[in-house]
Amino acid sequence: MTTGTLTASQPFDLRTSIRFLRNFGACRGDQVMTDETITKAIAVDGQAFVFHVSPSADGVAYELFSDRPIDDARRRKVLDKIDGYLSLSDDLTEFYAQAAGDHPDYARLVHALRGLHQVRFLTIAEIGVWAVLTQRSPRTVSVARKRRITEEFGRAIRHDGLEFRAFPELTDLRALGVADWNAIVHNERKAGYLVNLVAGLLDIGEDYLRTAGYAQATRALRAIKGVGEFSAAAILLRGLGRMDHVPLELPSFADATAQVYGPGYDNGKLRARYGTNLGYWAYYLHTALGALRREAL
Repeated sequence: MTTGTLTASQPFDLRTSIRFLRNFGACRGDQVMTDETITKAIAVDGQAFVFHVSPSADGVAYELFSDRPIDDARRRKVLDKIDGYLSLSDDLTEFYAQAAGDHPDYARLVHALRGLHQVRFLTIAEIGVWAVLTQRSPRTVSVARKRRITEEFGRAIRHDGLEFRAFPELTDLRALGVADWNAIVHNERKAGYLVNLVAGLLDIGEDYLRTAGYAQATRALRAIKGVGEFSAAAILLRGLGRMDHVPLELPSFADATAQVYGPGYDNGKLRARYGTNLGYWAYYLHTALGALRREAL
């Protein structure tokens, strides 16, 4: 076991992240949570870990466990993943200032969620597979299939009397062929897309997708057969925290925009106001509207 703290750009409130996760169906059941803690498994370089995070004055306190010795290289990689998972390093100062001068209804939504940093998919393998699984499939079906992938191919580790299972790494999935994927998704075309996805992500490399210009990273992803505009945007936004672009014209964004700003709102105004924070504009909008819908039930 190893312990320590990870600093977060302020304001940051882990409790808002947990509230988001409780209602984030794509990762439901993947972690154990209390009102102030998250315990979750991750696989890094062939080794399974469990991390436990709780609030600290500067960000989060962490405890990291494994059933094998934890070397420095893997420890640093896991901590980097936790930082990305909770978007601890994201500075929201400019976004909050932009939102304060926006439509009053949107400004109120942002104020209600103050301290929330984007909760991302933990690994690029997880967001990539999820993006393909959800293509033309009901959310409940996609969640069940994602769970089966984790159970069949993920690495298991026991901690505190519970078995945790980490979503498989790309290197764990590259041996799967079309028949293996088809046994899970029951769609030969989508099974082929998943084979292409794993090979493509391994070929491109996560570092390139993090650091290349957004247009170049998008082109690289779109070159993978089966990865369309929405899937590429999801991988960059929800997996790698690339907040500088959102496909506003897609229905999921257009419908949410209309609920706050009214129909026919000029997307150019949103892009001009938020610039590289456009992803946070979208994240807060969808999170707040989802919370309002649940309260209305």
